[in-house]
Amino acid sequence: MEKFKNLGLSDDIIAALAKKGFTAPTPIQEQTIPMLLTGEKDIVGQAQTGTGKTAAFGLPILENVVEGAGHVQAIILTPTRELAMQVAEEINSFRGKKRISIATVYGGQAMLPQLKALKRGADIVVGTPGRVLDHIKRKTLKLSQISFFVLDEADEMCNMGFLEDVSEIMEAGGDNHRTLLFSATMPQAVMRIARKFMGDYDVVSVKPEKDEVALTEQVFHEMPERDRLEALCRVIDSQNDFFGLVFCRTRSDADRVAAALNERKYPAEPIHGDLSQSRREEILRKFRAKKCKILVATDVAARGIDVPDLTHVVNFALPQDPQSYVHRIGRTGRAGKKGIAVTLVNPNEFGKLRYIAKMTGAKIDKKALPTIDEVIEAKKSQMGEELHDIVTNGKHLSYLPLASELLEDNDPLEVIAALLKQSQGDILDKSAYRRIEEGAGRGGRGRVRFTACVGRTHGMTPRKLVDMICRKSRINPVSIQHVKINGQMSTFTVPGTDSDNVMRTVNKASNNGKPLLRRN
Repeated sequence: MEKFKNLGLSDDIIAALAKKGFTAPTPIQEQTIPMLLTGEKDIVGQAQTGTGKTAAFGLPILENVVEGAGHVQAIILTPTRELAMQVAEEINSFRGKKRISIATVYGGQAMLPQLKALKRGADIVVGTPGRVLDHIKRKTLKLSQISFFVLDEADEMCNMGFLEDVSEIMEAGGDNHRTLLFSATMPQAVMRIARKFMGDYDVVSVKPEKDEVALTEQVFHEMPERDRLEALCRVIDSQNDFFGLVFCRTRSDADRVAAALNERKYPAEPIHGDLSQSRREEILRKFRAKKCKILVATDVAARGIDVPDLTHVVNFALPQDPQSYVHRIGRTGRAGKKGIAVTLVNPNEFGKLRYIAKMTGAKIDKKALPTIDEVIEAKKSQMGEELHDIVTNGKHLSYLPLASELLEDNDPLEVIAALLKQSQGDILDKSAYRRIEEGAGRGGRGRVRFTACVGRTHGMTPRKLVDMICRKSRINPVSIQHVKINGQMSTFTVPGTDSDNVMRTVNKASNNGKPLLRRN
């Protein structure tokens, strides 16, 4: 804990950190805490989700809050109610013996409990913009004497249309406070807030180290649109310990996908804005306790979810923009543990995925979907582990008399196989799995590989080859994939639906009369 002490934190706070199992500050905490304890400037902090931002601003606020001041001393705005609850809970766990009150105010909860909490006297208020503004207008929340104004996940607040509310709340905050703005990305809307409402500010930017980036493997699988759900099941089935978030575009999609997974006996729950607050909290409790292993979410609903140890994030649907992709995949591969970010695309979505990769600087590798054989092997391994656990922990003892009777008249292997069939159904039967034709387009014909009779010796490059094919066949450049330029020839693939057109138009336009392309 010496490193925390060197930041200037009190013994009481350090004791609370030790009790929570904290051993050393994260980079954002190491840079931000001393600046907030000793400096006077506002701060703009950039760091990914899960890097310890809450403690970075929460610990200095706790050090500065005065017991019994009789007015709100800090306001923390978050984009979602889940994040508001999470931030309040974490700050409360850091306060140690300090007698201060933390109130949460957010939509979807009755006003009366919030009114009572504010009337009793809250030192720190954590809330969502809409409900905070509501209390300000009711004059049940006064921010004129605050010392700290925190915008957490500022980019998400801008994306969700809270910019006007945030501006109005900031104008109610008086002049004698420090403003702290934290965000995973820094779009122009966020920087406009900084320029408009912040005085002299320092920028603290913490980018993931190379080894941290490597903790999240980013891959994409290509399949026909009709096989998207089947592809998701393959991803889940191929892992013994899948524990992850599945992102959908709309609330109805989340409901539909969760229902389809449940129908196939997967432990999945949907979470989105149409659910009541109590139901959302219940689902999150189940998920954190791993009683539910798959959370099917919309971007908005997932913004307040910070669950450690996620093995996977699956983009069942592509995110709307590159920033959303960054937020999604940042939820796995954290705290030194590896994670996998999987994106499912049909051939028509490849261009958008390539744009997201370019804008975020991400290396998203194409990977074949797990085969039926690989899924079955994973299932066998999982069954073996579960049976070993039952035997090791003596959970089978009450069944020994029945087992003895069964073995008197039957072959032991036959008995075991029958019991596995009874308990597991058809999961080891290849015919129970649907074949997925990887990369198939709307016509269901997959991708077709071509060889072109030109290569490096003819001055050919990947760019020139793609340009030539597009010019002659008038197909979209993003449809051309797997381009490889060799000495005398080159290879590439196109969707099956485009293959006849490419073959006919390119060979027709060959100058020497000889076919330039041949199908492999």
